[in-house]
Amino acid sequence: MIPPNQHRLGIDHPVVSVRNHPAAVAQFVRLGFAPSPISYHPWGSVLTLMMFENNFIELIGVDDPAKFGTGEVEGFCYGRTLGDFLARSEGLGLVALHSKDIEADFAAVKATGLPTQQRVEFRRKLTRADGTPDEAVVSLGMVMDTESGDISNFLCQQHRPEFIWRPDWQHHPNGAVAVDEVIYLAPDPAALHALDTRWRKLFGDAAVRHFEGRVEADTGCGSMVALTPAQATARFNGRLPHAYTDKPRGIALRVRVRDLAQTKQVLAQNGVAFDTTPCGIMVSPEDAGNAIIEFAEANG
Repeated sequence: MIPPNQHRLGIDHPVVSVRNHPAAVAQFVRLGFAPSPISYHPWGSVLTLMMFENNFIELIGVDDPAKFGTGEVEGFCYGRTLGDFLARSEGLGLVALHSKDIEADFAAVKATGLPTQQRVEFRRKLTRADGTPDEAVVSLGMVMDTESGDISNFLCQQHRPEFIWRPDWQHHPNGAVAVDEVIYLAPDPAALHALDTRWRKLFGDAAVRHFEGRVEADTGCGSMVALTPAQATARFNGRLPHAYTDKPRGIALRVRVRDLAQTKQVLAQNGVAFDTTPCGIMVSPEDAGNAIIEFAEANG
């Protein structure tokens, strides 16, 4: 059960989009995650989840592009949006924000003046822990701003959360327990300003601070962080994801683990190389769908 978020909206799940989903799932297993069973969206995408107590990572790909347009709302289809992103690159795209009341939360975001689009309602087939078939029931509220780069979000309310936050999906060999940070590259001061403005509207002025040239937003369930190119290069030893745009984009996830020694042992056993960072250790973008995964013990 997710506790109340400090700012009402928090990181629900960052989305890592990949072109070869089966290969990416196998790679995340090598990283020490225990992915949930494979599932499918009605609009042609395939997904699996790295579940934690309060948020998760969604690893998503295209299963059947012929289904693009299924359930579209006013011309919007998530599957088509995914296909457009993968035509540019793999990696971190949208980040979902947790909602317990989609009507009130989406209205509050609209009132800030941020660009908002469609409400999307859908059902996704799944299997209960006892083996019986059932459906997840989900509401989305799109908060897209593609002009400013890949910094967009959507609100996500799980109407049957017991089908998602299953304790048996939250035990990972690498000891992972949470997404603590979603990290963006802001290539210039205008990009930092755009992220600062967006995050103030989503999370409140008190949640956003500037620290040594970077911008951080406390979402109440993990942080959004914007780094300059020099900061990102220093933190991640110059091993940044493939660049596909000169606008702001997501580059990394910091994942909290119980015991970094255990994480190192699992990676070494699985033949995955890792480097030391100021926060912990990292695996290269090539090993995680063109996104850096940084493992660290402490949140802070």
